[in-house]
Amino acid sequence: MKTYSIKDGYEHRTVNITLETEPGDYFTPSRIRNGRYLQVHPYLEAARLMRREGLESVLDVGCGTACKLVAHLEPVAARSVGVDQKTVIDLAHKLYPQARSRFVETDLEQPGETDLGTFDLVVSIDVIEHLLDPDVLLDFIRDHCHRESWVVFSTPERDVRRGPDNMKSPRKVHIREWNQRELRRYLESSGFEVVRQALLPAFRVGFSPRMLRERLRLVRKRISHRYNQLAVCRLGANA
Repeated sequence: MKTYSIKDGYEHRTVNITLETEPGDYFTPSRIRNGRYLQVHPYLEAARLMRREGLESVLDVGCGTACKLVAHLEPVAARSVGVDQKTVIDLAHKLYPQARSRFVETDLEQPGETDLGTFDLVVSIDVIEHLLDPDVLLDFIRDHCHRESWVVFSTPERDVRRGPDNMKSPRKVHIREWNQRELRRYLESSGFEVVRQALLPAFRVGFSPRMLRERLRLVRKRISHRYNQLAVCRLGANA
């Protein structure tokens, strides 16, 4: 089995249960409600990158309900597009009928060609850990980059969240999880140049009682809430 640069002996799951056959199979009302609090900080970093570098277009690969695309990237982009599976793209159209962003159906396990062209920035926020073959995701992202594009990934940092001895994610929705060193090695072996890595808060508490309970639980267990790893990339010379 391919390891995707993860340590020997790590157990990779073999079923992607995030794929929906019916609306609500994965994107339940609670998941939709809590989504606005999760992985916010990578989107804020991406928005800052767009402003700093003068980037005009952004593609959100695995946008989910598109709440964070619409809230944080659409306001700073002349052109913004989100892609994800059909059921949640249908939901994004219902939730944000006035959005300037375009929402496009794509099966990220088996994406076909699109007419979207290339973008100044491509983001994929906490998507890579859900996919059976993340090579396909990286191919899709490269296909939508030009030579000057930036790419932003985020995914849980396994060692921070689970401890260095962890050999399988307890979350059934995660096929695999990387630590920072493994993710850098994987991305660089796949044609990306990692410009910056960082650890960010995995969620914000806001007005969510559930997020507050999770924050307190992490404090009690002495686990850092900064376990959302960020990788800011460019295309490598040979990509």
